[in-house]
Amino acid sequence: MAHYSISDLEQLSGVKAHTIRIWEQRYNLLKPNRTTTNIRTYGEADLRRLLNVATLCSRGQRISQVVRLSEEECQAAALALCNEVKPADGPRLNALLGATLDLDEPGLHRLFDQAVEELGTEETLLRLGYPLLQRLAVSWKAGSLSLAQERLVAQLLRQELMASADALPLIPLSQADAPRWLLFLPEGEWQELALLFMN
Repeated sequence: MAHYSISDLEQLSGVKAHTIRIWEQRYNLLKPNRTTTNIRTYGEADLRRLLNVATLCSRGQRISQVVRLSEEECQAAALALCNEVKPADGPRLNALLGATLDLDEPGLHRLFDQAVEELGTEETLLRLGYPLLQRLAVSWKAGSLSLAQERLVAQLLRQELMASADALPLIPLSQADAPRWLLFLPEGEWQELALLFMN
């Protein structure tokens, strides 16, 4: 079983450590264990609870209302936020999610290739790729998805972006009169999909 410090929870959830402590005291949100030196440690259940609560609060729900929800209600409400997509994209997104849950890599490639053919790379990534990643992230937070499933989709999107970038014609530096940009990730960040998309 994993053990997390309060700073780990802050990094993973985006909720400040001070706020986490306040929520513990005021709402009894999490139940940390204490080391012999009285340092808080949290388990997987605490992390998932905090991620679900943070997801709901980031969408405008009040913490005082969210903490009244049972664990199951909180999880269901967080998962429901994943279903905010254009109605026309819903069936295709659900098919992609199904292939992801089955770890069906050939099926994922086929579905993405069909979408790229119909919508183009940019629209496919905006309308299907990123919403799918958001849905998977919330599902992982809620405990209904493995990290391997999320990584499968991220890697597929990375491959699509790399292939699209490679297909672009090179512009000689002598003809490139547009401004140049240097894009980079913060230290310790490895999720480069946004940078590849900007390319």
